[in-house]
Amino acid sequence: MFNSNHYIPILKWKRGEQRALQELPNSIKDKFTPLIEIVPVPYDFVNDTPAKTIDQHLANIGEQIRDSWLPKKPLFIDLCWLDEDDRMEDGSHPIYFIMNEVRKKKCLAIPVIGYERDDDYKCEVKDAIKEDGLGVCIRLEDEDFLDIDSRLNSLMEYLEVIQSQVDILIDLKEISPDDEKKNILTIISIINSIPHVNEWRSITLAFTTFPETLSAVSADSTGVIPRSEWKIWKELINRKKSIKRIPAFSDYVIANPLYNEIDPRLMRMSANIRYTTNDDYLIFKGKAIKKNGWKQVCSISEKLINHPLYCGKDFSWGDSYIYICATEKCSTGNAETWRKVGTNHHITFIVNQLASFSEV
Repeated sequence: MFNSNHYIPILKWKRGEQRALQELPNSIKDKFTPLIEIVPVPYDFVNDTPAKTIDQHLANIGEQIRDSWLPKKPLFIDLCWLDEDDRMEDGSHPIYFIMNEVRKKKCLAIPVIGYERDDDYKCEVKDAIKEDGLGVCIRLEDEDFLDIDSRLNSLMEYLEVIQSQVDILIDLKEISPDDEKKNILTIISIINSIPHVNEWRSITLAFTTFPETLSAVSADSTGVIPRSEWKIWKELINRKKSIKRIPAFSDYVIANPLYNEIDPRLMRMSANIRYTTNDDYLIFKGKAIKKNGWKQVCSISEKLINHPLYCGKDFSWGDSYIYICATEKCSTGNAETWRKVGTNHHITFIVNQLASFSEV
């Protein structure tokens, strides 16, 4: 399906991420394939109840994908965060509903599955494979790495697919920047243990060092988080003689793999801009939003555009927004706005970074 220079960002499907994709030019979209994770129904903490029904939560999924992505280019869809008992009002499974809505909008989606998914989920994915003919993505994680061969064989036998119809996603989630050498050896071992490693449609490695919170970065400062995932992927290329197949690159963009919805009454959010560079994430952090508001991002943006690693206002939509915010003091937006800005910059940056590598 794609080579090892292709990029697969894993995105929590919220408005900031959706709109970050919308703002990307087709020339960038052509060079990556997003994996979108459908987030849970939002919770109303005041009334201690879900804020929506599952039908309301998923009502516009077809339009969202159509408006964010390319009509003839598939993306991956995973419902890993939904409760396995969630059902639509008519009794249908959410993945059935989503795949059907995507088809109605004449878009293409490849379902993501894992060995531990429940039987109903597996059944719906099997039906989608038969109807769409686009194959499937098998997500390997946690216990899967202890018995890859038998788990893959079991899933493929149930789904009635062959290797050329399957994209393999090796998902290591969050890794420690202190264990790069250990992680490299572990990854090589995992990839080399995959049966018939060169017969799969694609093999992708997903991981990140992005933390769950930014509490380690002080207010009114610039923090640095190493992008160990990028350093490790580059090292795999250097060691390609000892690895049976170089994987495509995947990360969690500017977020941690975990998904936690926090009661907004208890949140202590500070204004911040997450900015991806060659080897690090730069965190430009301000003060608490509740006391200081979002206006402070103007001065944070000014600090960023004067940083030597700023890519320039023409690099991406996100970089242009940062420049305008710094120089013209435009609408400062909110947390969703700055997730959109950082995500848009990050995807553009990684696509360009991968393009600098020749075919491996």
